[in-house]
Amino acid sequence: MSNLNYYDDNITIEWVNDIKYMSPSPHPNHGMVYKKIFNKLANYLENKTCELFPDKTDLCLYNPELPINISDLKKPIVPDLFVICDNKFELVGNSIVAIPDFVCEIVSPSSIKMDNIIKKELYLSKGVREYWIIDYFDKTLTVCFNGKENVFSFQDEVKVNIFSDLTICLKDVRLFEI
Repeated sequence: MSNLNYYDDNITIEWVNDIKYMSPSPHPNHGMVYKKIFNKLANYLENKTCELFPDKTDLCLYNPELPINISDLKKPIVPDLFVICDNKFELVGNSIVAIPDFVCEIVSPSSIKMDNIIKKELYLSKGVREYWIIDYFDKTLTVCFNGKENVFSFQDEVKVNIFSDLTICLKDVRLFEI
């Protein structure tokens, strides 16, 4: 039985800049923020030409119109959620191959450096149009768009810049005391 492959649904495995990272399940506050953002985007995108992909979706950050090295498909990144518009993606195996229009990461204690520095650098260098970093500890939302970085509080109505008429406010998200 030593050849059994053990897979734990509570561990996320992803590859960032050719380095393998494993992260534990997040705090329930992560889920509360995720639910608010996901539901707001899902409702907005109904009957539009964009797809919303949930957490645990493997993403290979490549232009699907260009050739891809098959070994790179074995090194996906796993954003909390992402949006791709106009069908600019391919499904290869279990991975979405694309450069998303929008990516959102919700910071956990174990992912502060990863989300704020490493993934931000990666996403923006690959051409992600808008990147949100949500920190439920500080109750802040950082938006990276068009070379600028703006920080908002959970009390603010924050514009999703890739859309002309969508804002999201996190003030009514129920958070547990930490």
